[in-house]
Amino acid sequence: MTPSFEEKEISTVLQSFPSLQMDEDKRREIASHNRRERELLKQMKRRKRYAKVIGGVAASFALLFIAYQWMPSEAVPSAQQMSAEEDQTAQAAGPTSQTDKVLTLDSQIQEYIEEAIHKTSKAYQPQNMTVIVTDPNTGEILGMGNLKKQNDNDRVPDIVKAKPDPVAAFPIVTLAAAIEEGKYDDNETYKSGTYEITPGKFIKDHNVGYGWGQITYLEGIQRSSHVAFAKLSEQIPDDSLQQYFERFGFGAKTGTEQINEQPGKIPNMDTPYDKAMAAYGLGGSASAIQQVAAVGAIANGGELMKPHVTREEKNHIDKGRRVISEETAKQVREVLEVIVKNKPGSDTAFSIKEHAVAGRTGIVQKRDQRGNFIEGKYTYSFIGFAPSDDPKLLVYIAVDDPETDLWVKLWGQEIVAPPFKEIMVNSLQYLQHR
Repeated sequence: MTPSFEEKEISTVLQSFPSLQMDEDKRREIASHNRRERELLKQMKRRKRYAKVIGGVAASFALLFIAYQWMPSEAVPSAQQMSAEEDQTAQAAGPTSQTDKVLTLDSQIQEYIEEAIHKTSKAYQPQNMTVIVTDPNTGEILGMGNLKKQNDNDRVPDIVKAKPDPVAAFPIVTLAAAIEEGKYDDNETYKSGTYEITPGKFIKDHNVGYGWGQITYLEGIQRSSHVAFAKLSEQIPDDSLQQYFERFGFGAKTGTEQINEQPGKIPNMDTPYDKAMAAYGLGGSASAIQQVAAVGAIANGGELMKPHVTREEKNHIDKGRRVISEETAKQVREVLEVIVKNKPGSDTAFSIKEHAVAGRTGIVQKRDQRGNFIEGKYTYSFIGFAPSDDPKLLVYIAVDDPETDLWVKLWGQEIVAPPFKEIMVNSLQYLQHR
């Protein structure tokens, strides 16, 4: 049977989004849906707005296809729901109830993401790259992208797949816990380098344990000192650090619409050494969307929001769960801003001129299926939000096993900073002039 026009469009979109996987039944279901919606789409005054996502003949349907991958088909918005600006036209086709769902994905921000992924892929040929952009105040996912070379049998979407050693977000939660418990002081000093936390068990800073002498905790966090986080973990009461990880949503599904979400695992903290490693993010596992939600709670003043790609079109109020005080969240934001803004901050490459950025990098050695580290293979990530004092956007980027020189691999900013800044700057400018 000759493929229909709609089925050809679907094939074009799937080629443009390699991470999307779709069986034949789902393709036919979407094609049927598109035929019903085509007449309504023609009535949209600003249809060109949706055509920016990937370009080409199937562009107007790209966000709709993403939605089908993210939610049950009955929750997929119709064409009249895709833009609040076309309410009048949509109502002509039929009334909209208070429970109708609309996509939170923004086609323009999606375009910025796809362009950044394309540039990074061309420059470094990574095995994988994941990008998520959210509004941390509501939990709305405004854009997402993934570049993946994977087995077709792998049905777990990358942003909800629990991966080992979440070194971007776990240290931020450790800092929040220390501040909330009254155990952190910017100006208190400690000896960096190598720390024997228990007899025969050593925590070493990433510069082969040399450290930077006697420094303040603020400087230690700026330098991403392992010893600083190890010592902070000792100050947090027994079992409390694990409770803070649980409070921030780790070890449990976020409840996002994405299928096959994995809960991840909070690491074992039975010994001081294990607790210290967990404080820095070595041990356990977490998904990208869990890290986004956790850091979003820091950005928005202390409330853990459920990440979502749909919302009710009318009378919708996002409600979160308070995990830390507003004052604690404010102090953490200030520290994360210093990391990006001032030397000796390790993440100054992520600063932008127009707005103050708060965030931190995560560099972790990849593991094999048995949990052993793989020599020479790393994942580089950054999670940050801006403006730091009134966050509008949160951007998460992870680049897996890029092909590059060793000196670049040692730090990773040269790989992750350009796409982060491009997406953040363009998206903030777009929101300001929208």
